[in-house]
Amino acid sequence: MENRNFTHESLSQKVAEFLREEILWSGKYHKGQHVEESEIAERLNISRAPVREALRELENQGLLIYVPRKGTFIPNFDHDDMMEILDIRYMIESRVFEILIKKDMLTEEDFSNLRKIVDDMVASARSDEPMEKKISAFSEYDITFHKYLWETSGRKWSNRILRDLYYQLRLAMTQDLIMEQNIELSAVMHYDIIDSLKNKDLDRAKKMLVKHILSLDREYSDNNS
Repeated sequence: MENRNFTHESLSQKVAEFLREEILWSGKYHKGQHVEESEIAERLNISRAPVREALRELENQGLLIYVPRKGTFIPNFDHDDMMEILDIRYMIESRVFEILIKKDMLTEEDFSNLRKIVDDMVASARSDEPMEKKISAFSEYDITFHKYLWETSGRKWSNRILRDLYYQLRLAMTQDLIMEQNIELSAVMHYDIIDSLKNKDLDRAKKMLVKHILSLDREYSDNNS
């Protein structure tokens, strides 16, 4: 039994964060797998109430699905699901790019901060760490990079929607479509996004965004190599 040092303060949020990391990065869960509230509570040595709240939060984010009289399961995303999520994310995030450029919202300090995130992402992708750790690190740097842009735009609802779409897209890719050799390629593409935003080249920024998102899709990569 795992004895996690969770406190009562924001306990359900901490459980949700723990489960989100397990679902997205650990490989512990697989598509269609039953997620048992009692097993999680026992493993974390806590009551079932905060686990129930955490599961509900992850359901709202699209990382779990509740089936009446059967329980809670990992969604079984197919490629069409992934492409639809990608389309929605692209439409909203490209609008964020447009606002950042038209309102001239990014400063030299912002570009420096973004480049530092990408430097760390690329270094991690080129490291000798096990692939599982590199995938996890890449994903953390990736969402940090994109969240920086979402939050800088000041569009709080877009930020919230994009965060949830990001998790859903990562889950779909993690299930079937991650191309291990493309992690470094996708990391380096972030430099092009930065340069496009700095040069106020919206068309190129949008092009690099969709290219980056699709770079981890095995089917797309194979058909466009």
